[in-house]
Amino acid sequence: MANEVSPSLYFQIFGLRPGRGEKRRLAIVQAFIDCLATEGLDKTSFDTVGKRIKMTRTHVAYFFPNRDELIRTAIRFVVATGQEYTVSSVEKYQTPEDRLRGVVEGPFIWLEKNPKHASVMLMFQYLATYDSKYQELQTAIQKMGEQRIRAVVEQLSDLSPSTTQKLARSIQALLMGTLSYSFTADYGVPLPKLREQTVRAVMDWVSHFRSTGNN
Repeated sequence: MANEVSPSLYFQIFGLRPGRGEKRRLAIVQAFIDCLATEGLDKTSFDTVGKRIKMTRTHVAYFFPNRDELIRTAIRFVVATGQEYTVSSVEKYQTPEDRLRGVVEGPFIWLEKNPKHASVMLMFQYLATYDSKYQELQTAIQKMGEQRIRAVVEQLSDLSPSTTQKLARSIQALLMGTLSYSFTADYGVPLPKLREQTVRAVMDWVSHFRSTGNN
């Protein structure tokens, strides 16, 4: 499945002008993502990344002095891309219930169109288990994601504040767990179908909270 991310999104995310140097940086980031997804982190080096885009190790190091900087740039790029998909998914709907559907659909559509981004996110989770820098970044992204979900859930005006927070956290955990599992195990369900199943599960939660007085 082809990568659906346009170069313009990269430049927008990092506030850059699409000059020759920045285009090379983008090529390196994309090559890193591709190498990570197909070869694994251990075999993803400046040498292997450079070979994919006919660039020497020295040239790669010119744009990214160390691998950690390249990893963090790839993470920021992938996370921001996922956020763009979610925002677009939400904005195409009008009613609160449909916008909640968009919150759930967005991450699935993102990874359906950019499956190699899943490898970056799984690597990110692994690094966050032992490296405080990545854990801090993961925590910040998690909180931002929860706030975005909660802002949509709050539009369901018949839910109490405590229920809204509980539901937002539950939705985020469901999305992270389902998507991680779908890329690391033989789940037996294609992502589009899994997307619909997850949407139904979230809507069932909303119905449950409404029918039980938000308990």
